[in-house]
Amino acid sequence: MNERLTFTHTIKDELSQKEVSVSCAKSIIASFIKLNGNIILSKNNTRLVLRTETSSTAKYLYKLLKIYYKDILVSFSYLKSMKLYKSIEYLININQGTNQIFDDLKIDLLEDKIPYHLQDKEDKIRGYFIGSFLASGSCTDPVSSNYHLEIVVNDENYANSIIKMSNKIKSAKFDFKSIKRRNKYVIYLKKSDQIANFLAFINADNSCMKFEDIRMDRDFSNTTNRLMNCDSYNFKKTLENSKKQIEEIEFIDKILGIDNLQNEKLKSLCKARLTNPEANYNELAEIISSEMGTKVSKSNVNHLFIRLRKMVEDYERKD
Repeated sequence: MNERLTFTHTIKDELSQKEVSVSCAKSIIASFIKLNGNIILSKNNTRLVLRTETSSTAKYLYKLLKIYYKDILVSFSYLKSMKLYKSIEYLININQGTNQIFDDLKIDLLEDKIPYHLQDKEDKIRGYFIGSFLASGSCTDPVSSNYHLEIVVNDENYANSIIKMSNKIKSAKFDFKSIKRRNKYVIYLKKSDQIANFLAFINADNSCMKFEDIRMDRDFSNTTNRLMNCDSYNFKKTLENSKKQIEEIEFIDKILGIDNLQNEKLKSLCKARLTNPEANYNELAEIISSEMGTKVSKSNVNHLFIRLRKMVEDYERKD
């Protein structure tokens, strides 16, 4: 779990350093409020509290709010959990100006659809995904072979709205899936290339490069291991076949004598197998071709061994 959080925090730290356009920034704020915003009502005021476990995310949201909503009263605080891991939760408190923000962004915490004006351009969709990932996203560390990137939401219809919004992206295609997990809904990507593309789409370029580098190194290692396993299996199979073929050759040699075989290629193959018990069919074909001065293929070798086996079976039936 620590590895996953480490890479997730790396992505969020990188996103929190990015300069974005006004429209992108407002989509970030809107999506973050939707997922991590809590309204606190009192007689004379409406407060909004945004929560996050990542300090860089808290500072980033605080900065964006101060830039685009100069008249609001916003403060920054944190809570330290006394549980086993003693995690810290950072709070951005909008003590005055909550209605101004909601009116400007035209959002409703009870609404399960994404307002059109927050997704009518790809840059706004990018911002919406950045805010969503900062609010409730996570990604497994690329050193794990279990690739998984997810965003957790509260409502199934809202999860479907996010997936529908992703289909509007023209520069990339994402095959988001959704699943219910306890009382939450999760939209996720499992394919490594899609996760890398998503990180690139939300401008987490360094995290994308790290993900790709580690993934390719491991995939290369896995491919090498698979090839070595295949080579080992093929060599073992070659030895098993060779042992049986030598027994058949020795059987025919006792009855007829190898030198008395009328088929010159079969005669050459029998001698080549006896002197080269570890050779595969390609190597035997090259040996026979060299000795006879004519092209002998791997397929020819296979058919000659089938012919040899039939000869053995015919003589065994006679006995």
